[in-house]
Amino acid sequence: MISRRTLLGGSLAAAATAGGLSGCATVTRSTDIAALNKPVALPTYKRFNGPKPDLPRSHPLMPDCFYKFPAQPTRVTQGAPADGSDLSGTTPTSNPIPPTADRNPYWQELNKRLGSSLDLTITSATDYPNKFATAVAGDTLGDLFNVDGKFSYLPQFLEARAQDLTEYLSGDAILEYPFLANLSADSWRGCVFSGGIRAVPIQRGVMSSNLLLARQDLLDQFGVELGSPTIDDLNKIAKAVTDEKKNRWAFAVPPAAALSAALGLPNGWEVRDGRLVHSRELPEQKELLAVSTKMQADGLIHPDGVAKNNQKVWFSQGSAVMTQDTYSSIQSFYRRAVTKNFAISLPVIRDSAGKIGRFLLGTPNNSIAAIKPSSPERTKMLLRVLNWMAAPFGTEEYLFRKFGLPGRHYTLKGTDPVLTEAGGSEVCLGEFPIQYLADGGYPVYFPGHAEAVDVAYNNLKAVLPTAILQPTYGLYSPTDATKGKVADKDFDSLTKEIQLGRSDLADWDKAVANWRKSSGDAIRQEYEDAMSTQGRK
Repeated sequence: MISRRTLLGGSLAAAATAGGLSGCATVTRSTDIAALNKPVALPTYKRFNGPKPDLPRSHPLMPDCFYKFPAQPTRVTQGAPADGSDLSGTTPTSNPIPPTADRNPYWQELNKRLGSSLDLTITSATDYPNKFATAVAGDTLGDLFNVDGKFSYLPQFLEARAQDLTEYLSGDAILEYPFLANLSADSWRGCVFSGGIRAVPIQRGVMSSNLLLARQDLLDQFGVELGSPTIDDLNKIAKAVTDEKKNRWAFAVPPAAALSAALGLPNGWEVRDGRLVHSRELPEQKELLAVSTKMQADGLIHPDGVAKNNQKVWFSQGSAVMTQDTYSSIQSFYRRAVTKNFAISLPVIRDSAGKIGRFLLGTPNNSIAAIKPSSPERTKMLLRVLNWMAAPFGTEEYLFRKFGLPGRHYTLKGTDPVLTEAGGSEVCLGEFPIQYLADGGYPVYFPGHAEAVDVAYNNLKAVLPTAILQPTYGLYSPTDATKGKVADKDFDSLTKEIQLGRSDLADWDKAVANWRKSSGDAIRQEYEDAMSTQGRK
């Protein structure tokens, strides 16, 4: 154990210098891999007995699937969760920042339902890491705060500045907070640091996984059958739908997720022959680069698809027939649609032998959120607030949280809530930033588009048996935390240079060799030691 004031390097040291980490004597040394990854009894999972999904859960990872919002959502909490004292918090948002509480009827009603005034500092997601570091240094994060997962020395920061929630949430203790107990064990695994539960998960599950999306309405228009393609099939289809003179390309961006599935790449790290190996070290990764580079050279990818990222617009407007995104993006694409017959399909990718490719799961959590250290009474109150925010789909609490007040913020189309213009602004497009403090699990639910629910369900039913979670998920490598971001950025840049023909595959081999020496081998060893500490194979 070392004094917080003597931590070296990174934003945590800067915060310590600024006085932001005063108040507790010691934190775990960054070299103590066993202590940083010490396991703890995870919260007991107890599924909420809510509305029955419209489609059967064919796999443990299958999200609940609903065609429509329940006609009579039930209120599942009694009274206000807070105690009347002022609350504060810090969150990001990926949408335009909503009007402040004094000008926002939704926020005013939220405060009323919580039973306390919630003062939120809301920052755009792209600026959040800098804002978070500044708030750490200034000790202005508030009672509840979304955690920048890439913050250096994250376990030590959470030991210093977040409430240890182990006694409140470990094992059956979580049953006091039934909506937090409705979150998966995998999600909670991402909240354990230095032998304690130090945060709550913002769960997304499989909905955050990347995959290939196709404009089925355009494929139908062209008379092209996508089916369940191999790489060869994708190339043939891509050439059939690309027409540069009509400003149309097959892919908005290089289809990395589809190619990874077809080539059998691991989800980041993978244990092979008793050792961890990273996907970037494998020949299949170079094959992916070769295939995507050929696609770019053949003019099958939008001309700006490698260098820029405007794929949502290109896909929505029909400049690209296929793109890469997540299951959770589907609803936003339907909202963006510029044609009435807009339709999305999700092809199941196959390898060269015709077998369904490996499905690389996204991380179970979008992020995590923590609580400022406080008295047991206040900690329990703040957990009640987070529990209220995590009320699941189909409840009255969920309906208000995501859609606001009837009439002003949404109207009903059948039983489905549809945001009004005021709802889009004041409820932040149905994603008011409290969803980055706590949230229920994401269902497969696309209001007004029951056919899209079937499309997502059928795709998930096919690919989930092959699903692979990152084996290092929920583990901490200090070298990865301090050097991994730079390496990832460098490899991403090199990938683009190769795809654009400015570098070749030999440069990839050199970069991998340099990465191994500078950080990769150290990261590998730390993760292997962490896996041993937790009894993982």
